[in-house]
Amino acid sequence: MLVELEGFAVYPDKVARAKAWMAFLKTHQKEVNATLGPEHILVERIFSLSVGGRFYLCWYTEQTGASPDVTESLNPIDQEHVAFWRECIDEDVTRLRFRLENSFYV
Repeated sequence: MLVELEGFAVYPDKVARAKAWMAFLKTHQKEVNATLGPEHILVERIFSLSVGGRFYLCWYTEQTGASPDVTESLNPIDQEHVAFWRECIDEDVTRLRFRLENSFYV
């Protein structure tokens, strides 16, 4: 199982757009959930935080295998995700990469 947590900086002038995208995802839960299986994702959670005055979105996933390239997906939700990413995520800012140290289950 692959467990990942990574954070990505949002362009300062795109924070409102990022929050609108998060709201869109909440209201389209069924369609979003349908994208997870083909991407080998069992769990996906998105967190937000501000670090040094910069807004980040952080993706937590539990996966059974590597995900296919989302830019090649024909799914409308995935296509919107790619468009959002290109518009709002600042790839010039180093991503936050978290290393899993321990896992505990009941």
